[in-house]
Amino acid sequence: MTVTPETIDSYFEQYGWKYKRDEDGDWITGFRGDVQSFRFFVRLTEHWVYFTISPYIVAPKDPVCQQRLHTHLMRLNRDINMAKFCLDNDMDVVLTVELPREGFDYSEFADAIGALSHYADNHYVEVVNLAQSPTAASQYLVEATHEDDLDWGES
Repeated sequence: MTVTPETIDSYFEQYGWKYKRDEDGDWITGFRGDVQSFRFFVRLTEHWVYFTISPYIVAPKDPVCQQRLHTHLMRLNRDINMAKFCLDNDMDVVLTVELPREGFDYSEFADAIGALSHYADNHYVEVVNLAQSPTAASQYLVEATHEDDLDWGES
């Protein structure tokens, strides 16, 4: 069974979240996390259901911040499940969950909102700091300025 717009409406009602539909038929909703409020949309395409916060973070202006942020997000993507960070055409950071439309059920709907909410809130401060400060800390970046500082495992 393929999910329909009416099915998504019923999933939102079952989940207990308010939403509205825009002129394109997308569902607009959001939540207040511990550190930020997030607005996201749900979109149905022929084969996929997308849950997306766009933009999650506006593109950094500083090229050092941009490089460090992108490295951080690529490594973070390896460690998270269901969701992914990516870049839009403006190089803004987007957080999204993409699931197949065929067989999409309520448990996947709830898991998608849960994953999006969890990762958006848990990583916001670190990601925004990396976007704004070239010296921001990151658990995924190891800074080495001299070859002598690198531990090559030699004894």
